[in-house]
Amino acid sequence: MATNCISLRGSTACPAFASASISNDSTLVGLFPFLSSVEDLSSFDSGLQNYIGNGFSQQRYQQLIGCSSLDLSHSVDLYARYTTSVLCNAIVQNSIEPCSLSGNATAPLCADTCADYARSEQQIVSTPQICGTAGSNAISQIRADFTNCALPQNSLTQTCIEGVQNEPDNCGFSNNLGGLCGYCAASSPNATDSCCVFSNTTTRCTDVKLPVTTPMPPLFTTTSPSASNNAQGLSGGQIAGIVVGSVLGALLLLALIIGCCVLLRRRHRSQRSSSVFNRPSPTRSPGGLPAMSFRDGDTSVSPARYGIVGGRVARMSALERAGEDEPHEYEDSPESGLRVPPKRSGSLSSGSHLGAIAAAGMEDESSPQTNSNGEYSSPEGVGSGQSEQLTFFKDYYSQDEIRPGDKVAVLWAYQPRANDEFELERGDMLKVVGIWDDGWATGVRLIESAEDYEDDRHNPQRDSGMSNGSSRSSPTNGEIKAFPLVCVCLPQHWRKTIEGESAESMGGSGDHGIPPSP
Repeated sequence: MATNCISLRGSTACPAFASASISNDSTLVGLFPFLSSVEDLSSFDSGLQNYIGNGFSQQRYQQLIGCSSLDLSHSVDLYARYTTSVLCNAIVQNSIEPCSLSGNATAPLCADTCADYARSEQQIVSTPQICGTAGSNAISQIRADFTNCALPQNSLTQTCIEGVQNEPDNCGFSNNLGGLCGYCAASSPNATDSCCVFSNTTTRCTDVKLPVTTPMPPLFTTTSPSASNNAQGLSGGQIAGIVVGSVLGALLLLALIIGCCVLLRRRHRSQRSSSVFNRPSPTRSPGGLPAMSFRDGDTSVSPARYGIVGGRVARMSALERAGEDEPHEYEDSPESGLRVPPKRSGSLSSGSHLGAIAAAGMEDESSPQTNSNGEYSSPEGVGSGQSEQLTFFKDYYSQDEIRPGDKVAVLWAYQPRANDEFELERGDMLKVVGIWDDGWATGVRLIESAEDYEDDRHNPQRDSGMSNGSSRSSPTNGEIKAFPLVCVCLPQHWRKTIEGESAESMGGSGDHGIPPSP
């Protein structure tokens, strides 16, 4: 440190600049004349306060700004907000080089404090009772004061010094009660500023008559006049309004999310209640038989003929298809109230494999066709008419697909309505030969049962390897017949489907008065 530099540690005028030092060499004395008589910290503090009340006010408002009727005997009214802090900052910044200051010692005043000072200067200049008429360059001079104050690069960083750190009392107005009361007036956006509360302005400003100001051009041309008035910061009321609005918005959003969740849960429950067990099955008209009807008193199809299909299975979905690329025309039945697929023109008993065998005079009508690989193939006659053979069909009771060659397990008993249909009992196993677009399939019955499949699945060593499972998987007689796909599922889903239906039956979820199937 140079010998003509004085540390500000312990200063009463510039306490926030305690890390810095000030120089009283000829350069600084030319800018701030009072420094010529400064020899120590005490003389600096007293000299700065005297300079603000006399030489500085006259130079600033009379010579530079050009006030026409300045009354220097009331210099307290010329104290702009944070004036002492602005002068401390100016002296320190000009002392950086002569005193070799660095680090925290060079911290400048924050730019927003410089803006508060400039706005306060404009308020004083726009008051005729204090300044009279300001010169034509008043706004330009006030802007220059702001620019010089905020010039250091660090004035826009977190290391800068806030005015309130250096002048915590009276909102930075020192002894200027008129400036303090004008800043904290009820009509001012700063009325709820915490410094106004701490300064007890409600009591101190009771008898203070605020002067009338004349309008002046905006101080900062980059903002509108209203924005300039609000640049000091949002008032407490505005902040409270923003907070309350944000909280209400968050609560509304939360309520909307909860409502959506509740709606989705209800929809999910509704979909479960109207699951595949509660939708109609496809009807098939083998051999020209009429489609099944549910009219009261209708005896054309007895309960013994359609068994569970007329009741429980009639509520299962037979309308679901393997994908959107399989469009079907559906017709509504006004008598039954159910949606049924179109009648299927092809059958095993008419123009089918069995019919062809019978026409040829063959005695064994139950012999299945096989291809070159020894696999069963679906009779060609089934594909005649309007039915089309599919490569796969989506399992009604799972997300898997049923394909020719797959094993299926019987979920629901079925009484055949034609000679070319299987009589099904729960637990039977079938091997799929062909799949048709009306919800029916052809296949052969297996000796193996669904219970056997479950046992073999969970205990593959059950037969000790003697039979190799061949007897269980072999067909009973190789006879190919038709069966509705709605009555079967892939065997790996057989057990859990039955258990799920049993749970629904225990809960009383049956509809239309039809009891759960056994």
